[in-house]
Amino acid sequence: MLDFCAAYGCSNERSIQTRSRGITFHRFPKDNSLKRQWELAVKREGFVAAERSLLCSEHFKPDDFDRTGQIVRLRHGVKPSVFNFPSHLQKVFVPFGKRIH
Repeated sequence: MLDFCAAYGCSNERSIQTRSRGITFHRFPKDNSLKRQWELAVKREGFVAAERSLLCSEHFKPDDFDRTGQIVRLRHGVKPSVFNFPSHLQKVFVPFGKRIH
């Protein structure tokens, strides 16, 4: 069975090629609250992570990882935050007190 990254627009799949590029894959958390935060972060309408759903390491900041052991692990409680969304999915930042016309 092939494993693909669940992030919107990401085409990374678990393979020898991605491993050689240093890309790792991480399952969605079992903790329901954190899992829901991950699901919302990928911005796929109606997405609910399955047991085998994964995100690749390209969607996390370098500081999100614990690389002290032989296995690369995510630090406890981190959320994916690195995405390349199309403009219609990007948040619009409105400074406090400003109005959009």
